[in-house]
Parts: sequence; structure tokens; C-alpha cells
Amino acid sequence: MTRPAPENRILIAVAALVRPGPAGAPGAGPEVLIALRPPTAIRGGVWELPGGKATAGESACEAAARELLEETGVEVDPALGRELGTIDQDDPALPAEQWLRLTLVAFDAPTGIAPRPLASVECRWERVTALDAYEWPAANRRLNAILAAACR
Repeated sequence: MTRPAPENRILIAVAALVRPGPAGAPGAGPEVLIALRPPTAIRGGVWELPGGKATAGESACEAAARELLEETGVEVDPALGRELGTIDQDDPALPAEQWLRLTLVAFDAPTGIAPRPLASVECRWERVTALDAYEWPAANRRLNAILAAACR
């Protein structure tokens, strides 16, 4: 099967909502908001960064901000998003989402927010350096590596 051109892939925007970790805590460092996918969802029962499909004409920053609001109730300004990197993911086991192009967009967490799991089982803050302790879809592991490099 021939891989599609990048412009023919499903465009996914992934939001990394980042905040400073607690000062002086062991292993201190930046934290990112992660979410546990419902077991019945595609790639269910694993952790992810909030995100989803971009709509026609929507930039990665706009889509990531919209998805963050829809999935966690956290509102951020798309103009303040920083594209950290893009990866292609091929998954022949999922015909509806076989050819993906994922763009990781970082936002600084607004002060005083209270994220809610609106589209997940749970959401929580985790140190960027501790993300490998969770089970992730393959694409998210690659995005986590981009995020870790950006937070050094």
C-alpha cells in the first residue's frame, strides 16, 4: 500500500499544556497535562496529550486550542501556541485513521485553571521527565520525546 502525500493525511493537533513543576520537589521540572482515553475509544485505555483532528482551514495552533477546550475546559489563546514538531504515523490496523500527521503544539498553562476530564476518564499533571512510566499510543511516545527535548 502506498503512503499518501503529507497533505492527504489526517491532520491531528496535539496540545501540550505545560506548567512549572513544584519548586524544590524531588525530580522537579515542568509538568504537562495528560489524559486517560476511555477504554471504548480508538486506542482506548492509554494515556495521551489532549488533541484531535483539525478542521478545514484550521491551523495546528487553532485546532490544539479548540481541542484543549473541548477535552479539558481549559481556554488558551491559539496565537500563544508554539509548534514543537510534526510526525507522521502509519497504522494499518485502523483503516479510518491509518495515515496521520500529528503536530505538537505547546501552550503555557494559564494561572488558576482547573482542567476537567470532559473527553477522558481522568486528566492529571505529570512531570515531563516521568511520561515514560505511562502507557501511550506509539505516536504519542514520539511526541513526548519532542516535548522532553523542548523542555530541557
